[in-house]
Amino acid sequence: MNGTQKPTQKPAQKPAQKSAQNSVQKPDNIELIAQSMKHLNQLAIGEIRQKNYKQAIDYFTQSLVLEEKLGLKVQMAESFYNIAGVYYLMEEYEPALHKIQLAETLFLQEKQKEAVVKTQEMIREIKGKMKQSE
Repeated sequence: MNGTQKPTQKPAQKPAQKSAQNSVQKPDNIELIAQSMKHLNQLAIGEIRQKNYKQAIDYFTQSLVLEEKLGLKVQMAESFYNIAGVYYLMEEYEPALHKIQLAETLFLQEKQKEAVVKTQEMIREIKGKMKQSE
């Protein structure tokens, strides 16, 4: 039995050590990623002010990739909303509608009632613009 217990004890100790190491490293990574997302969003807003819409979409998309890796669905929905808004400013209503519908789906899943209402208002606005341009 001692031979059987030793292998069982060693793996039990190694995962405990690994999880302790991961818990120490994980907050640093999350903080770094959060700072990156904030920075990307700030850059995107600056690009919107300068009417560099394609670059703004690129920055929002980079933030979206980070949010997706962390499973931050509300933040993902906000990024989709922002991207839709940029497409709207560019008068590219098809991609705007697609992105805003992705935002709506995520906001609904996450039970973000106010955001759902805001998103549905934007959907109506985009669809109205699409009808006008037909």
